[in-house]
Amino acid sequence: MLTRQVYSLSRRAYCSASINLGNDIQNTKPYAEMPTLSFFKMVKENLPGGKYYKKSIKEITKMFYDEYGDTIRIPPMLGKPEVVITYNAENFEKVFRVEGTWPVRLGIDSLTYYRETKRPEIYKDLGSLFASNGEKWSYMRTIANPILMQPKTVKKYTTQIDEIAKEFIEVMKKIRNDKSEMPGDFSNYINTWSLESVTAVGLERRLNLFDENTKDENAEKLIKGIRNFFEMTAEYDGKASIWKYYQTKGFKELLNVYDTLTDIIMHYIDQAIKEMNENDSSNDAEDSILRKLLRVDKRVAVIVVSDLMLAGVDTTASATLNTLYCLAKNPEKQEILRQEVINILPDKNSKLTPEKARNMPYLRAVVKESFRLFPVVLGNVRMTTKDIVISGYQVPANTHVAMQPVFDLTSEKLFPNGTQFLPERWLREQTEGCPRAGATNPFTFLPFGFGARSCVGKRIAELELETLVANIIRNFKIEWHYPDMKVKSTFVNIPDSEMRFKIIDV
Repeated sequence: MLTRQVYSLSRRAYCSASINLGNDIQNTKPYAEMPTLSFFKMVKENLPGGKYYKKSIKEITKMFYDEYGDTIRIPPMLGKPEVVITYNAENFEKVFRVEGTWPVRLGIDSLTYYRETKRPEIYKDLGSLFASNGEKWSYMRTIANPILMQPKTVKKYTTQIDEIAKEFIEVMKKIRNDKSEMPGDFSNYINTWSLESVTAVGLERRLNLFDENTKDENAEKLIKGIRNFFEMTAEYDGKASIWKYYQTKGFKELLNVYDTLTDIIMHYIDQAIKEMNENDSSNDAEDSILRKLLRVDKRVAVIVVSDLMLAGVDTTASATLNTLYCLAKNPEKQEILRQEVINILPDKNSKLTPEKARNMPYLRAVVKESFRLFPVVLGNVRMTTKDIVISGYQVPANTHVAMQPVFDLTSEKLFPNGTQFLPERWLREQTEGCPRAGATNPFTFLPFGFGARSCVGKRIAELELETLVANIIRNFKIEWHYPDMKVKSTFVNIPDSEMRFKIIDV
């Protein structure tokens, strides 16, 4: 996300520095003495009347922190391995330093189960970009990285993503009410925009989601299926569940969601192959993401596109809503951004090009700051490959550690004026009176993860998000006149308020 114009502390340089990995265990406590939530307490508090009952993952996280401090051990239960949860960025660095060549993290077991046992004819021995580990993951990542992480490949979609954003501007004009406010379900419209953008990149296909008359018949199924995926996996994978021993009605519904998504994506892949065979290919088309994937294997294309949709649609939509909310609540920062965008796009219909996109450092700073205040995911998980020390406790190798920076991200110690929206803290040139974000531990803020397992679709997500926000701010002054936005935690933190932005033409 950062360019040469945006301040960034080199994580590579930081990692290469000599740090104490905690191998000297003098004056440390044994692993068994780490604050631990017992199995029986966990079960009891998740039952009706318990303090964790029907609470979101974020709410439970806060309870853990208040009761146990910055590190807690969760014992194995109902098929889930033991996990250490830590909220301290100094611990994050220690864990990442020993993550190994093939970093291991807790996957989405229900997705792995579905792919391996229910649809082996498609997935067979292939892994997932975000739900697998080991050799399967490494093989898929080796294929995906040169395709999805190459800036020049993603830049080819700038014009199309800009066209979709401009179409969405017209949608916003149509759906505003007589008070110039967006409807309460504006989140659904943003999800629609995100899906339209992802499919344009991953499937080379416009679903025409903004036009009821020409909208693809599978569109609503896709949108609903992706939202159900996040909500249901948070229940069956994020929390203790009995599905590995007994498949409940709800879990069978999740398997049906996976089936629906797989079948629709397979349908689009088959259509794309047919159209490619029928039409002469241009050089640009030959270089497209989908064609590169298909040249490897059709099944690889299905998996990569599926993973992009599952991991990308709701996350990008949520990040966009969070950014718009921050700008609406901070009109003076919004105006600074607007002037930057006007300089790049003097006319509202000016087309965004890769060259123009590079010259908007304040936009990227705005996005980073919204990620800090409203993280889209709770954190990262890794399995240690060596014995280390976390918060003064000895932690053995092969322990899963969940690193959650949610409290450090607004810490006055790490981010002075941490509750304020200050995009300037991310700029290369320091603003008088504004603290620099780069002066803190870089492992505190990892919106796209870290290292070999960093988000493979981050360049696509950045392009989509930045392009839409630039177009919205170029066309509208955006305001917020309601109580503070609430957030709902699934595997992704999503806005849980009616997003009734007021938009005023500029």
